[in-house]
Formats: sequence, structure tokens, C-alpha cells
Amino acid sequence: MKFPISIALGLVAGLILSVAWYLMAKSLGFYSVQVFIDVYILKLCLIIAGVFISVFIVKRRNKSFLEFKTALQTGMLYCLVFAVIAGIFNFIYYKYITPDTIDYFVAEAKKYAEGTGKIKGEDLTKFLDAERGRFSSFATIPPILFWGLIVSLISGLIFQKKDPHTFSAN
Repeated sequence: MKFPISIALGLVAGLILSVAWYLMAKSLGFYSVQVFIDVYILKLCLIIAGVFISVFIVKRRNKSFLEFKTALQTGMLYCLVFAVIAGIFNFIYYKYITPDTIDYFVAEAKKYAEGTGKIKGEDLTKFLDAERGRFSSFATIPPILFWGLIVSLISGLIFQKKDPHTFSAN
């Protein structure tokens, strides 16, 4: 069974992100904020490059013709596969590789909140729960899909070219 190019590229991008994330964390330190910044930048780069490459390859396979809808579907399928792989690695990373990282960053957020004195009592509990939620595996999926939608729309506008030989009843 042959997979669409967007699925194959999404799998590859997810694996690239996973390996790069682990290597960055290992070299910079598992408690480094710089790792999160670098991973976010890498995610954006992989979204942009992957969507454009997927759409471009689909256009070449269709003899240089591509409908906007097809470009959008191709880009979003790539991002969906990429987001699922990123979410799975996120779960593995925080559950098995560095299980104490979340507690460390929540403790740091608590120190910061108590040090500034702006958050007190029940609001502190809500704040810490929100901080803990940022590390959820499902929290990685919506931003990837959002940016994927934006990039897919842009790539669809750039690469669309309708076949003049198709008949339309409208």
C-alpha cells in the first residue's frame, strides 16, 4: 500500500523533530528553557518546509496542475501526521525520558508567582494547573494544526493552477 507523500513527509518530519528535541535537551540540559525555544522554532521550520514540499510534489505529480482544495488537504494531512508524531514523542519525553521536568518547571513558576506577589491563594493553584497543562501531549497538536492551516492556505494560493481541459458544469 502506497502512502500519500504528505503522510510520508509528516512521519519523517515527526522523527526529525523527535531526534532533534532529544539531542538538544541532552546537549543543552533537560531543564533548559532554550530547548523549548529551539524546539518551537524547529517545529515552525518543519511545518513551513514540509507543507511547501508536500504541495509542490503533489503539483508535479499532477502534471503542474493543482486545485486549491487539494493543496489545502495535502498540507493539512502532513501537519496532522506531524502533530500526532510530535504529541506521541511529547508524551514519551515527559513520561519516560525526563519525568521530573514538569515538576521542575511548575516549581519554578510557583517561585516566580510567589516572588512577584501578583498571584495568591486559589489563583495560584489555577496558575500552576495552567502551567502543568502546557506540557500536555495534546497541547502540542493545536498549534501545529493552526500554523499548518496558515501555511497550507498560503501554499495553496501560490501553487494552485487549474487544468484548462476539465469540464465544469458551473
